[in-house]
Formats: sequence, C-alpha cells, structure tokens
Amino acid sequence: MLQERKKNNFIIEKNQKEKQELDSKLKILKENYQRDINQLNGRYNELELTKKNMERDMENNIKNLEQQLREQRIKFQQEFKQALEKYKKNINNIRQRLDEKGNGLRDLEDENSRLKEEASKYQSALGVATNTRLGDGDQNHSIKLKNDILKLQNTLDNYVTHLKPNMDLNIKEIQKLAQEYGCLNEITAENPNKIFVKAILQRKVLDYVRGFSHELHNLIESQKITRGPLTLESDIVSKASELLKLINFFSVTRAGTDEVTDASMIKIRQQVYGILGNRGFNNIIDDDGNMRMHDFIALVSNELNKMMNHYRKINDPNRKEQVDSMAPKLVQDIYKLFWFRINVQEPKTECELFENNMINPNLMKGSWNEDEIDKLRVDICYFPLVGRNLNSSDAKIFTLAKVFPRYIRRI
Repeated sequence: MLQERKKNNFIIEKNQKEKQELDSKLKILKENYQRDINQLNGRYNELELTKKNMERDMENNIKNLEQQLREQRIKFQQEFKQALEKYKKNINNIRQRLDEKGNGLRDLEDENSRLKEEASKYQSALGVATNTRLGDGDQNHSIKLKNDILKLQNTLDNYVTHLKPNMDLNIKEIQKLAQEYGCLNEITAENPNKIFVKAILQRKVLDYVRGFSHELHNLIESQKITRGPLTLESDIVSKASELLKLINFFSVTRAGTDEVTDASMIKIRQQVYGILGNRGFNNIIDDDGNMRMHDFIALVSNELNKMMNHYRKINDPNRKEQVDSMAPKLVQDIYKLFWFRINVQEPKTECELFENNMINPNLMKGSWNEDEIDKLRVDICYFPLVGRNLNSSDAKIFTLAKVFPRYIRRI
C-alpha cells in the first residue's frame, strides 16, 4: 500500500513538473506571439501612413497636371487663333493678286490642263508600247502554258501507249535505241521492262518530231520545195528574226534613248510567236475554200507512225488506227510548244533535258524511293524541264522534267 502511494506521488510530481515546463513554454510562446503582433501592427501602421502620403502626392500631381493642361490648351488656342488670322490674311492677299492677273492666269491654267492631257495620252501610249506582261487571259500566260504542257505530256503518253496488250516489241531495235541514249537499264526479251521502254520511246518521239523542223528548213534552203502555204510558218519566223536583227542594229547605230525601241523587239517577238502558237500548222485553206491537213504535219505524222511501228507493232487494226490518228495533233502541239510558244514569254521560256545527272526532286519527277535518291542518276530524261530563268536563283518552274532513274554503278 505504501509502495503504491509512493508510486502515485511520483506520478503526481512528474505531472506537476511537466505542467510547469509546459506553462513556461506557453508563456514564452505568448510573449513571442505578442511581440510579432506588435511588430506587424507597427509595420501595418507604417504602410498605412505611406499609402496616405502617396495618395496625397498623387492627388497633388493630378491637380498640377490638370492645371498645366488647361494652361497649354489656352496657349494653343491663342496661337492657333493668331496663325489662322495670319493664314486668312495671306489667302486674301493671294486672292487679290490672282484677281489682278485675271485672264492671264486662266489662260495659263487652260494651257496647263491641255499639256497635262497630252502628257497623259503619251504616257498611256508609252505604257501600252512598253508593257510586255501577258494578260491572265492570254493563252501563253504561265498558268495556261503549264496546263497545255501537261496536256501534251498526256497525249504523248497515250500515243506511245502502255505497250500492252496484243502488241509486239522489237527488242533488238529498242536495245539499240537505248544504247544511243546511253541508257544502262537492261532490256531483254525475257524482261522487256516496258515502263522503261515507254520512257525511251517518248523521248524518241520528241526528238524525232523536233528534228523534222530542221528538215523543213533544209528543204526550203535546198529549194526542193516551193515557198507558199507549206512554208508560211518558217517564212514568218525567218522574216521576224530578220526584222528583230534590223531593229537591234538600228537601236545601236542611231543616237537616242527611249524605252519603246527595246520593248518593241520583245513585243514583236511575242506577237509573232503568239500568232504562230495559235494558228501555226493548222489546216490549210486552199484557193477553192476547202480545208486540208497541213502538208508538213501530214508528212511528219506519217513518218512518225512508221518510225513508231518499227519499234512497237500494234496487232489490233482498230487500235492501231486509233493510235496512228493521234499523231497529227501530237506533232502539231509539239511544234507549237517547242518552236513557237516558248518564245512568247519574257524572258523566254527555257527547256532542259537532263543526262546522267543526280536525281533532284525539285527539278524532276519519276518513280523512286526517297531513301535511295543519293544512289540514283538519270538514265533517260523523256520530257524536258520547262520554265524561266532556269539557271537563276529566281527560277520559275512550269513543269518538272520526267526522268527514268538508274542505280549508280560502283567501280
């Protein structure tokens, strides 16, 4: 019992001691808290005082600015009134002097108006004479020209055909043709590689037709054909070239400077080749009023069909007739584009065929994997790149070159 009492007393003493310690800590915390409260209240009072001072200063500044604004407004109104009175006085003086001049001034004004009108007419005429830009509706505008190039590519593609079905290929002759173009892709009877053969034949058609234009010139020069309706296109080109040379010679051998002379050479070229591009090699109207195919188109078309039938034989008579009948329009369009219409743009449209070049998707289109471009070169270019300023930083591309690639052979 005594032992239990001692134990209780010990616990009580321990609790009292802990209570005293807690009371002491609580007192310290209360003192610290009160000190922080007092500091915050002091800081708050300082901020309140600062705020009131700032508000008072701001109010004084606003009043001062308003007063300055009123003073400046009054000063401006006074100065404006003085300037206005001075301006009115000057106007009255000018009017008085003008009235004194009377009819003389009106005569000068009339003469000035007449001269302005004449200058305006001259400027307008000069603008027309020196403007070489093609209108949006012109058939040789870049957009229309691009569309016609794409149509020609499609016609060429259809004329050569897909080389199937019911069609025989002269593999040996096609192999010779591939060698002439320096092609390295293989063509065999077992694996004729018809897509590649199609590309070669399209290039051959272009070269064959364009080569005949030189044949026409040679026939004229050798006097094997008589000048007349057959040679009109060639005669116009020849006379236009002669005229342009004379104008150029005239411009450098006669004193004077003007814009019209230089522009006239461009406009004459544009108009002459524009006319030829529109109606060149169209059907001929005979003296009796009957129309017939242009003799040169008929000649080239027949020779082209013979040449193509030498490389690929169409066994279906109806299909052969259908394909052969495409030749005149194809020949006509090739001449109009590559002989005439490329000379209408200013600067002239350019065409470029690539040979053994590295593949450049910015200038060429064909079938290849993007990952393998660095391993490929042009094996044959079967339609040229068409555009303006092709070798310049501001080149304008109308249509990309069509190419068939080959792998680079490592030695």
